[in-house]
Amino acid sequence: MDKITSIGNKLVKEVRDLEKKAKSRRESGLFIAEGERLCSEIPAESIVRIFITENYQGRLPEGVVSDKTGDAGNRSSQKVPVFRVSDSIMEYMSDTKTSQGILAVVRQKHYTSLSGDLFIILDTLQDPGNMGTIFRTAEAAGVSGIIMNRNCVDIYSPKVVRATMGAMFRMPFIISDDLSAEILKMKSKGITMYAAHLKGEKNHFEFDYRKPSAFMIGNEGNGLSDEIAALSDAYLRIPMMGKTESLNAAIAATVLMYEAVRQRMDHSGKGNL
Repeated sequence: MDKITSIGNKLVKEVRDLEKKAKSRRESGLFIAEGERLCSEIPAESIVRIFITENYQGRLPEGVVSDKTGDAGNRSSQKVPVFRVSDSIMEYMSDTKTSQGILAVVRQKHYTSLSGDLFIILDTLQDPGNMGTIFRTAEAAGVSGIIMNRNCVDIYSPKVVRATMGAMFRMPFIISDDLSAEILKMKSKGITMYAAHLKGEKNHFEFDYRKPSAFMIGNEGNGLSDEIAALSDAYLRIPMMGKTESLNAAIAATVLMYEAVRQRMDHSGKGNL
């Protein structure tokens, strides 16, 4: 296990670039994840290297062993370079106020296609917390995948990575350069598109989501773009009892996903939520 003693080290500089610059993440195909819990969620084969503090007492991610020690008794273990750093260097590399003493450099996973029958489509979503909540809820609700356009907040930024709490490692997703084309492709496969929209004339629970469905969620301030909304098969609204005109994007997505869950559980005879 090697030790790094300077913030001038090229690997430390790489972490800083991956933390601060979307361009570095995009060009390298790498990103960073921090904290014992989050690092434990990373598939071992996706980890490039790990940094731990000198007094770190926690465990390495499951399936990972230091490439200096190996693990002769477990061929499935991934040998990963592990570097020890001082608390001050870890603090320099960390994007959090209080480091938990472990940080990993991780390979991005790129999906070329998604299978299934329930999807979330995100149009220019900007808030890291909303993105993270949608990923976590989508996993919990059994969503097949998430499709987002390139104008959404960077899924690989440290704030979004933390907000997903590991769901990004299990929920398939596509970042599309042409969201309209992606939607048309899905429609050609028989997937019905529902746009959460202020002009919706029917409540969200008046539609049948037991068939292949996708919910379209727009930007926090502006909603869906006209171009994307025009590709929907139906506008829907979530009824508002008070003076509020619309819900937070993540909350709206949650309401829609769990209405689909309720209908499908009802239909399958497995009980109601």
